[in-house]
Amino acid sequence: MTNISIAMATYNGARFIRQQLDSFSRQTLLPYELIVCDDGSDDSTLSILGDFARSAPFPIVTVKNPERLGHTANFLKAARMCKGDLIAFSDQDDEWLPQKLSRMLQASDDSDALVFGHSTEWIDEDGQLTGVVFPPSGPHIKDQETRDFTGHSTVFRRTFLQMTSHSLTPDNYKSLAGDLEFGHDNLILEVANAMGKVHFVPDVLMRWREYPKPERGWKYLIPDPRRPAGSFGEWMFPRDIAIKYEQATLIYRAHSALLSCIIGDLESFGQDTVNACEQLKKVANLDSRKADVMDVRARFYRSQSRKERLSLMVEGIALGQYRQRGKGGLRIHNAPRDIIAWLFNVKRYE
Repeated sequence: MTNISIAMATYNGARFIRQQLDSFSRQTLLPYELIVCDDGSDDSTLSILGDFARSAPFPIVTVKNPERLGHTANFLKAARMCKGDLIAFSDQDDEWLPQKLSRMLQASDDSDALVFGHSTEWIDEDGQLTGVVFPPSGPHIKDQETRDFTGHSTVFRRTFLQMTSHSLTPDNYKSLAGDLEFGHDNLILEVANAMGKVHFVPDVLMRWREYPKPERGWKYLIPDPRRPAGSFGEWMFPRDIAIKYEQATLIYRAHSALLSCIIGDLESFGQDTVNACEQLKKVANLDSRKADVMDVRARFYRSQSRKERLSLMVEGIALGQYRQRGKGGLRIHNAPRDIIAWLFNVKRYE
């Protein structure tokens, strides 16, 4: 019989974790096991897990990382410790509805997909329903099968980990991405979509607690903060503009490298993954071009020399920095700003 493991990553989750653990016990289909990887909590998270384990109706394994892994690598570690045929990711502060695991098991029997997702409804800090369901439904959703559902609603076959046995590991992730957080769910869904192996269940099967979460400890990839109030020059040329381009360079290069590793794994599976590899290669190559563009722009806005800036503008044009985003550029509207920066040799960058 197909069984389901739960992979949970924790970090200072004492405030809500007991509600989530109790919702596991109320499942109409109990999990095969709960694997918890704790990323160095200094609150009572581990104590709560210990208390729950003493009376839980299923096995629980808790591992405390000797050093911080970060959100993505920690989830990958927990998943690779699981022994179930299916693996369900779990955050530490949500609440599952009783039929979640049984419904996802049914979906896995009805589909040959590798990755499954479902709808969730938002609750606030007090557990009250907000009336918001995610993902939203409606005619604006073009393809239900490729919705960007989130990690807490993701269930996938352990076969997927076997297919990415060298690439999607915590060690490989840290070696290529370092402290960048691409998200375990984003990477798995990206690959599964390329393979055409994603199945979405529209049923609401859990409650997603939404509130400010500073304890999560991970970052957005390419932040786009509101520009600070001030002069027109400060609005047009933020002082951290070069830093943002440098960050984007690292992000695109790391994502390209990760996809290249994943492609190397998938290629060993023969004809079944040929189309997926071709799609992922296009994304990896595009990200590599974007990284080159971001690097040139970072150096352009770091430079204090008009001559060097002119040279970098020409280099950027050759790379296609003013093309559409889908072709690796940042669109033509950036050209006037760059020309102004070159003409007036604007020097206000940190």
